[in-house]
Amino acid sequence: MGGISAGSFEPEIVIGLALVLGLGGAGAMATGRALARTWRPAARLIPYALLLAAASSFLCWALFGVPVIPAARLVAGVLAGQWSEVLRGLGGWGASFVLMLAMGAGGFVLTRGRQMRSQYPFLGQPVARPEKL
Repeated sequence: MGGISAGSFEPEIVIGLALVLGLGGAGAMATGRALARTWRPAARLIPYALLLAAASSFLCWALFGVPVIPAARLVAGVLAGQWSEVLRGLGGWGASFVLMLAMGAGGFVLTRGRQMRSQYPFLGQPVARPEKL
């Protein structure tokens, strides 16, 4: 059977997920809430998610020595002209960007929905229809 053996556990994955989901996800949720509270458009979340993904990648490398973006492999791929290797190397950073964007969008949607319900309560009420005679 294809189970997980004792030697296949990689702590780098756990460390990366803990930082990306724990710190980065909390930051992304707070960013989404802040954008919604100030009535800014949701499209502004994209550059913030890029910065949060870069920051979480840097923290993985600086604190634990786990390269989310393996720079040596990227430089070697660029010099050799192997763009598939470059894209594969950027996959970890892209995945963390997608997670940051999703968690930020979740915070934005929840906060904006709460704002709309409190500011415009009449929008959620059913329309009164006249009775037929």
